[in-house]
Formats: sequence, structure tokens, C-alpha cells
Amino acid sequence: MKKLLRVTIIDLRKTLVSCGTVVCIAAVFLLCFASTIYTDGFTGKEYTVLEVIADRRKLPQIGLSPLDIVRSSVNPYLTLFLPVLSSIPFVTLFCAERLSGNIRFIITRTGKLTYALSKFFSAVISGALTVTIGFIMYSLVIFVVFGRDGALSDLIRIYTGTAIYGAVSVLPAFLLSSFIRNKYMICCFPFIFMHFYYTVLAKLQDHYIDNWKVILKINMLYTSNIKDIFFTHDKSTVMLYTVLTVAVFAVYTLIMNRRLDNGQ
Repeated sequence: MKKLLRVTIIDLRKTLVSCGTVVCIAAVFLLCFASTIYTDGFTGKEYTVLEVIADRRKLPQIGLSPLDIVRSSVNPYLTLFLPVLSSIPFVTLFCAERLSGNIRFIITRTGKLTYALSKFFSAVISGALTVTIGFIMYSLVIFVVFGRDGALSDLIRIYTGTAIYGAVSVLPAFLLSSFIRNKYMICCFPFIFMHFYYTVLAKLQDHYIDNWKVILKINMLYTSNIKDIFFTHDKSTVMLYTVLTVAVFAVYTLIMNRRLDNGQ
């Protein structure tokens, strides 16, 4: 246990102290401002957070509190890019280890299971921190501009849900890293997959537009719902992503342990 903790801390230190992590945090921060939070019922015009900040007189017209704005600030662009932004810090370090051959020496000292666990924890924690730090910076700007309201417990639940959202978003790249060495391919494939995945969900919603029960089940499949898990208390969503997380780690460990040469 001590060895696992020590290796994980070392990995996190290397992962988080990098220019890539700073860029990803900044990207999350900026993308939050592109979230659509209001649609004019007469003109159909959609207003983003940035546009509402530019014209604060619209806030009473919107009917949302600053805490509501923070909670609803997940736009399609952020959803598509989050698997990339959350995984870059981990993927950069892990691919460098494999390409340099250092993975052989690390596995020799730690063992395969400890190595797999340390990589898993460093991946999900770095993903969670990258997304959460960027989101906290964004929320602070919202509270400075519009003032803070609501209970502190609600804000903690929002931040915790955001951390879980970031942790889950890194799973596709974590799985791909077990059999792909190129960091650009590892980061790009989840983006392509998410674009395809959300397109399919949108088509299904259009097809079952008159069946609200099916629509509710489809909505549960959107990964952005994880952010509000502490408000909705949806146990089925928790079970779904728990099973997914365990399955990803099991497949990653299986693939890595089947390698005859630990440096491959």
C-alpha cells in the first residue's frame, strides 16, 4: 500500500507540473464561457455566458441565479473536448515512459499490479483536478461578476460532480494507452468517438421524440449528467459508470499483463 501511494504521488507530481496541464486547465476555463444559458422566446436567439456577462441587464430576464449559471455551464464543445483535455496530462507522461523504455525499470521495482493501479489513480485524479481547477476558476469569475448566492453545500456538490466528470472523461484515453503508444492518436480517438456517440444519441432522440420514457433513458446516457449526480441522485447512472470504470481498469490490466516484454 505504501509503495502504491508513493508511486502514485510521484506520477501525479510529474503529471500536474507541466505546461500541458496549465493549457488544459485554461481551455476548460475558457470553454465554460461558451455555454448557452438562455434562449430568447421571441427571437430564438441563444445567449452564452460571455454574452450575458457583457450585458448584465439580461440576468433578471434570464431568471437564473449565479449558482444556476455555474451548474448549467456545460456546452457541447466542452463535452466533446473534455476527454482530450482531461487526458493530455496523463497521456503525455505515460507515452514518454513507454517510448523511453523506463517502463521496464518501474515495473521491475513496483510490480505489474502496483504499476497498473498507480497509473489508473494518477490518470483519474489528474483528469479530475484538471477539469475541476478550470471550472472553479470559471465559477469564481461568475461570482465576482454577478455575486454569490446559494448554500455552500450546493457549491461543494457541483465541484465534486465536476471532479467525477473529469475522472470519467479520462477513461477512454486510459484504455487506449494500453495498446497505443502515440499520444496524439490516444487523445484524438476519444474526441472522434464522443462526436459519433453524441450524434447517435441526438438521432435517437429525434426518432423517439413522442416517447418521453425513451427520451429520459437516452438522456441518462449523456456523460454530462455525471456533473449533476449529487442533485439528481440517479442510482442507475452511478451503477453504469461504476461498472464502466471497473471494466476499463480490468481490460487495461489484462492487456498490459499479457505483454511478454514489459517495455512494449
